Amino acid sequence: NNKIINKMTSTYQNISEVVQNSENDNETSNLIEGVPEKKAAIDEWMRETSTAPPPEIITTEKWIMGIGYMAAMGVCGLVLVALGSTLGDLADNVGLSPTNLGSVFIARGFGAVLGAISSAKIYVWFAGNHVMSAALGFIFVLLLIMPYIRTSLDLHVCFLFLGLATAITDTGCQIMTRKLHGKSAGPWLGANTVAFGISGAIVPVIEIFTTSLVFQYDVMAAIVLAVSSLIAFGPNPESKGRLQGPPKKDGPKVQHFNVEMVISSMVFCFIGGKVTSTAYISTYVDQTGVMSEDNESKLVLVLWIAITIGRLAGVQDQRFLTNKSLPVHLSILCIGGFLSMLLILWFPKNKDALWIGVAFYGLFNGPCVGYCYDWNNRITFPTEASMSVVMFGLNFGASLVPYITTLVWDHGGGPRTLIVCVFLSMFVPLPLLHTTKYLSYDPTINPWLKNAYNSIPQDDKEDNL
Repeated sequence: NNKIINKMTSTYQNISEVVQNSENDNETSNLIEGVPEKKAAIDEWMRETSTAPPPEIITTEKWIMGIGYMAAMGVCGLVLVALGSTLGDLADNVGLSPTNLGSVFIARGFGAVLGAISSAKIYVWFAGNHVMSAALGFIFVLLLIMPYIRTSLDLHVCFLFLGLATAITDTGCQIMTRKLHGKSAGPWLGANTVAFGISGAIVPVIEIFTTSLVFQYDVMAAIVLAVSSLIAFGPNPESKGRLQGPPKKDGPKVQHFNVEMVISSMVFCFIGGKVTSTAYISTYVDQTGVMSEDNESKLVLVLWIAITIGRLAGVQDQRFLTNKSLPVHLSILCIGGFLSMLLILWFPKNKDALWIGVAFYGLFNGPCVGYCYDWNNRITFPTEASMSVVMFGLNFGASLVPYITTLVWDHGGGPRTLIVCVFLSMFVPLPLLHTTKYLSYDPTINPWLKNAYNSIPQDDKEDNL
């Protein structure tokens, strides 16, 4: 393929020189009859097969929209961490213990699954900003009523609707970001996860300064209202027409979502471990007595500060990653994450090991979801269905993993269950990652595909696997 491209490039350059030299030469005009048409055809061929798309022009409007989507993604992090870190207070309001209330995560997961599945169609039928602002408005109302719930059934219903609304919101953020920036969306997708992490760190900070559950949720509701207003009344990328997905071409089409399903499973693990550790690290401290209960909120804060730092470093790293280096870097993060949990398993009664293990787990786990988004963005077409499959794993993992952890915990596993589950959440994605290139429909990625002509444009011609 490289030889063919080089040959066609040489032919293209020769024809360009002939056309330029003959523009004002009447004597040779008959000799090059039809050359401009040939040049145009080759020009089109070069555009379709080029692996280096034109550099993206970042306008002020794009910056504002990008920040808006980051803020909306931040709301999802805010809600996710709040539901986990305030679970003890919510459980007290309904007269149950946190581990006995683990079924609320199943309710949230059911809503999240509905949201992720429906998003593939909702964002086709309606303008993306309108859908997101409506979902954010619904989250605002739910947060206002959460502290006043006094029955387990009502709490389950509220968790279900929060799962639905946040799934529609975070899926929309990723769909619109991919459509807005195309193959240059990698760092922007990573920035969305940074916003997710920063907003998650806000929750334990609020808890440190106030013990009022009502005040905590009122502050979060005010933040959600501000973001909803920005999305609703700010620049709309679809004001002049709907953003389109991949161009319709002759030849092979997207025939499967095998890559997306594997990446969805990886995201399932990464986010599941994050949510589970956030929700039950305080309970772990209570039952093991490894440190003072006064440090529980600080431990959650350390976790999310480390996650945020990891994500910031990951976004910077993504600017220079290639298709070869990205899986290597993600593998290193997975290894670092499960080794951090091994440290806690080896020294279960050492509080310093707990501090260090939690901090380094957050640091290594932080960029993982963003890297998964970037890898998916590089080797698949940016369709609504593609992103919805990946987000299905994220929302399902945030609900099912905590529930499974509580089941094992309450049926004899004990607090050690938390550390083992978080360990597995970093270990399992490692082998899954290295299967993705063999499942891709892109011949520049999948070494098993031969004689295929349509490919996903990449950032670097020498970057093909």
